[in-house]
Amino acid sequence: MADEDDLDFNPFFQALQTTFKQHYSIARHKCHLVCVPATDTLQGRAINQRFVETHILRASPFFQGQYISTDKDGSKTIAVEKGNIVTLEGFQEEAEVRILSEELAYNEVHDYKPYKILVIERPLDGITQSSTSRSRSQSILGESQRITYQENQQYLFSFPECKKALLRLDKNITEFKNNYMIVTGYLDHAVQKLQGMCQQAVEDILKLCKRERQIDIIAQAVESYVVGSVHTKVWQAVCQQCKKEESLLQNKLEELRGVTGEQLGVKEVFCCPLPGAVVELATLDGLKTPLEKLSCLKRTLDSVNEEVNIHLREHQDPTSDDLPCLVSDDLILLLVPVLVQARCLHLPSNIFFIENLQWSLSSKDDLGFSLVTFKASMEYLMSADFSHLRATMSPTQKNNEISIPELMQAAQHMTLQPRPGEWVGRRAAAEADSLGKMTSFDKKLESITRMMERSSQELAAAPMPLKSITGETGDQPRQGGSRGEQVPDVIPLRKADNSAGLGDFLSSLQDDFGCSYGKQS
Repeated sequence: MADEDDLDFNPFFQALQTTFKQHYSIARHKCHLVCVPATDTLQGRAINQRFVETHILRASPFFQGQYISTDKDGSKTIAVEKGNIVTLEGFQEEAEVRILSEELAYNEVHDYKPYKILVIERPLDGITQSSTSRSRSQSILGESQRITYQENQQYLFSFPECKKALLRLDKNITEFKNNYMIVTGYLDHAVQKLQGMCQQAVEDILKLCKRERQIDIIAQAVESYVVGSVHTKVWQAVCQQCKKEESLLQNKLEELRGVTGEQLGVKEVFCCPLPGAVVELATLDGLKTPLEKLSCLKRTLDSVNEEVNIHLREHQDPTSDDLPCLVSDDLILLLVPVLVQARCLHLPSNIFFIENLQWSLSSKDDLGFSLVTFKASMEYLMSADFSHLRATMSPTQKNNEISIPELMQAAQHMTLQPRPGEWVGRRAAAEADSLGKMTSFDKKLESITRMMERSSQELAAAPMPLKSITGETGDQPRQGGSRGEQVPDVIPLRKADNSAGLGDFLSSLQDDFGCSYGKQS
């Protein structure tokens, strides 16, 4: 290694040992991947918390060889491939950054576990001294992923040069809301009209502000803004079209009230309460855009993984250093009680909404994995015969479901809801608001309560058979096992030539569901 690339002289590595010592300590303890840009590319570059969190990455729980940034939203994803780092999600553009050298270090304070330090040819965000002269409006793009409808709306209207294009877009949205009638059975036509509206808006914006390099970011923002603006009208039509599917799901959810992971065949070591995942998933119906809904699915899976890992650490054998690995089959089964407790009556509508009303997102990232996982869990829940499980459940167990007050109380202790480091701030905020003001957390819990109460009312209502999104008629029953037979395997056996990088779960789902989603133009 050249002297200028020696870690002892690298300003970023020096900052990790001084200013950002706590970040580096956590990275060593958790064996994160540390990417150190070459010294000569850091001249004149401010090393702040965002820069540090972009270059300290944790292994993806979903894809082998991929890593996620350690900021609170995990907004960036990279892959390590053949001596290069490929930027996948959350960056201004996809690029390859060459790995100059690799060092294996050990967290000697924490049981001498190894972690990797990669010296790379430039910063992962692509901004070096030669490129810092870009205008502020250009550099804003891609700094962080915008998830909510409000964030994307604010972003689009932050560029005055695009005002003409946005006025035209608002006019088209208003005409759709006021004049367009979504006829039963012709929802696809409405979807195509919205897709065309988004494509035209992206073209108009690019003509005015010349940001072709950020076309994916602009397209995603436009889609979120358009679909979020017409959400109420479209969501009602989607729920109507998926009524048959949701009626079947309602019967299954009622049948499985109180079911446990052990009864479904989950390994005993992974069985534990998952209140955080239930709270997260309970917000799904109230979200307005496909990106918001996808992010909710991902946060739910993250919560399941973290709550299971906490349970494993609490019950770990003191003589063992390794924790059992939660595989995809167990994850799918663990989601079933979560779906039951969160009362996800509109899960088929949410999946239809996600698949058909977004056109710019990648299907190969963590969001795509989350969608496929929930589809697999729903398909398993809908097709399997659980009658023999219900027959063996006691009356107490049948009613053993988290109530809304209990759910709210459990949410205050969930792992992902208040992220690490936020408890102190939340406690201080609670004390400051003790005179009667509601915190944002309280408001979210109140929103969850209202949604779950509405779901309870829908559970009590009589189902109305209607055409399903799969094209089945109202009288066609789903195929399921006979009474008393064993719960079927979640994932069927597949050929041994599946792609190794995807893992057994995603490889097996390539035939069942496919890896791509969203309507293709």
